[in-house]
Amino acid sequence: MTESGAPPVIAVMAPGEMGAAVAAAYVRAGGKALTVLAGRGAESCARAEEAGLTACADLDALVAGCDLFLSIVPPAAAVDLAGAVADAIRRTGAAPGFVECNAISPAKVETIAALFAGTGVAFVDGGIVGMPPGGGGAPNLYVSGADCPALMRLDGVSFAIRPLGGTPGAASAMKMCYAGVTKGVNAVLMSALLTAEGFGLTEAFMTELSESQQGLFRRLEVSAPRLHADAGRWAPEMREISASFASRGQPGEIHEGAARLYEILDRSPLGRETRRTLDRSRTAVEAARIIDAHNRGEVE
Repeated sequence: MTESGAPPVIAVMAPGEMGAAVAAAYVRAGGKALTVLAGRGAESCARAEEAGLTACADLDALVAGCDLFLSIVPPAAAVDLAGAVADAIRRTGAAPGFVECNAISPAKVETIAALFAGTGVAFVDGGIVGMPPGGGGAPNLYVSGADCPALMRLDGVSFAIRPLGGTPGAASAMKMCYAGVTKGVNAVLMSALLTAEGFGLTEAFMTELSESQQGLFRRLEVSAPRLHADAGRWAPEMREISASFASRGQPGEIHEGAARLYEILDRSPLGRETRRTLDRSRTAVEAARIIDAHNRGEVE
């Protein structure tokens, strides 16, 4: 917990690429960021050290020592983490602001917000759009819900904060709509490339795409060699998007199909790679051939 007037202390659990970059940007600007590394793998520990995160002994110590908790984890872990934080808040009597930054449906945001009832915590729904901060830029953080002055101290540092009003769920809905396009398009392109590979038409398909759909061709060239590194996290996100679309009368089957595509990528031999271990020399076609061969049972 900070002294009055000092920059708020933030907390980030299980720092992945986004969480670590958000913390690193804040630390570089003179702030302090906490985490808990007990039970974490070597890659998470390395990211935390590089980001300048300060490790706490346990979640109780972290909650008691921070002013603002940023939940930035895979969608499947969001509810469990929020529940653990709410329990720690009740044990310690602390009341840091809680920002739910994960790619989850508005309905799940309501479930998470209810976990903090009666704690006195300022609950903020957040939706991150864009790449991790670095190189002079920062992602947009759409926010809705309670006013949280501590969060605004991160504006222009770790995020470009874009308020959407006082109703929790609006920010997550924005994230669902946006990621439904970006990650949905990537899934469609990769599925088409794998289908072309299965029919023996890869060269003809890529030639046609490069001639008649240059923007999509460039997107496929860039995204296909690396999608598998994110696929394990993105499959559950597609199901959150599916549920969000269906809740407003739109066909959820579109993004359920995208979820299954990402599961195929995650199960492939390439799915063992992370963004850190990714073979960046591999082309889109080379990635598709490995994944298709695995689908055919030709490689394990």
